[in-house]
Amino acid sequence: MGKRRALPAKGATSDRALAWTYGAAHGGKTLLWAASDLYFTFFMTEICGVAPLYAGLAIGCSLLFAGLADLVLVRWVSDFRSATGSAQLQAWGALATAGALLLYAAIAFLPMSIRLGAGIVTLFGFRAAYALLDVPQNALLALAPSNDEQRQRLAAVRNGVGAVARTILAIAFVPVMKGTRPGTSFLLLVVVLVTMALGGAVLLARITPERPPQTARAAARPVRSHGMFHLAAMMAVLTIVTTIFGQVEPYLAMYGMGGGLSAGTFLGTVAAGAALSQTVWLRASTWAKPRPLLGWALAMMVVGSGLLVPAPRGVLAVGTAAALLYGIGAGGVLFVLWSGIARLGARSHALATIGRFTAIAKSAQGCAIIAVGALFDGGLARTDGHALAMMMAAATLVGAIVVAALTWARRGQSDAMLT
Repeated sequence: MGKRRALPAKGATSDRALAWTYGAAHGGKTLLWAASDLYFTFFMTEICGVAPLYAGLAIGCSLLFAGLADLVLVRWVSDFRSATGSAQLQAWGALATAGALLLYAAIAFLPMSIRLGAGIVTLFGFRAAYALLDVPQNALLALAPSNDEQRQRLAAVRNGVGAVARTILAIAFVPVMKGTRPGTSFLLLVVVLVTMALGGAVLLARITPERPPQTARAAARPVRSHGMFHLAAMMAVLTIVTTIFGQVEPYLAMYGMGGGLSAGTFLGTVAAGAALSQTVWLRASTWAKPRPLLGWALAMMVVGSGLLVPAPRGVLAVGTAAALLYGIGAGGVLFVLWSGIARLGARSHALATIGRFTAIAKSAQGCAIIAVGALFDGGLARTDGHALAMMMAAATLVGAIVVAALTWARRGQSDAMLT
């Protein structure tokens, strides 16, 4: 109780304290999600011995289930329209998610004959529990700040800290997965991750300020459904692109970058570029509109992924430059998308609106993972660095073209939610 009295009065939490506390909680949550994003497929195929197609189907279908869980959650907790209510819900969600992830990490110690079945059960448990953490914490991006400028700043902090969390996991990937006992190393890593996620979620629940119920503020500025559809379509396309890149990334790093040092550097640089660029994107947003920012970010992603194709395997400088450029571009895309989503959530029912976006993102991610698993199972060599780089570059280019077409189609319309 003494610590609580040391905080600002309820409702008077400073913007800076809120931003960094939210960033810390989001960083902890990102550690859990990035572990599933970076590690799960490689963990199941290379450590647990599951066939790539089955691993891709299990993980991809679990993500489709995660999208459904988000939609069910926003209907179940439709009365949660306050910042404090959402903050409390995400703390309980962190506890449930921690337990589910620990169970998943333990499947490497089970007999080979039941690992796939146990992996499916624990994966689905993790996805269901994660909805309780993810949706209300994302809703706080719209509910906790008092204006759009604060939401934009919160989006930058969240993206930056989240990318730092991903950087840490990326750098740890090689020593964890290439050690003498990778199953044990992964379980110990998960223990550390869930501890950090729980701490951040509980702290956020304690410091989140009370705000007036959202219903009164949302009624004055209704959101047009076709503007929401435009942003949702962009979210789906860009999620597919970045998921394909992220799923292939560990294989390229491990087998195509020429050694453990360059592999760890490559993985870490992608995430570091996204983290370090958030301040630049935030400052650029003060004089440039979201559409040009999105265009520059997409161009960087295309060029960065394209550099991987002619890059000689094992040349650290070229791989690092490509990874940094792609990471900066991906950071810009995250900044523009989540700033728009936060504004949209603030003008409607935040929990329901953002829950729909996370459901779309997870469903798109699931489809992309299934596709990657099928490609690996269908003959794409996981150890062919050039083929992997071509796949990553092609997916990024196609996605950028589709998003550019969507943006062009909605030009001049203020309800597209990117203005």
